[in-house]
Amino acid sequence: MKNKYLIVISFFSWANYGFFYLLSLNKIETILIGVFRELTIIPSLLCGIIFPIWLMIRILTAKEQSKQ
Repeated sequence: MKNKYLIVISFFSWANYGFFYLLSLNKIETILIGVFRELTIIPSLLCGIIFPIWLMIRILTAKEQSKQ
């Protein structure tokens, strides 16, 4: 996966988490929003944590290979 895609996916994962946080902060809760929140919040958090770490590892290994 390209670095650009890793950045975009991690950004949208955190944006999804922020969107549902803002909805709950403004007390906008419907059944449909609750269902989508429950289905997407855990994958969004995992992607938001794992993909930036993966990106950092890819950048560090690319720098390591370019030095050799």
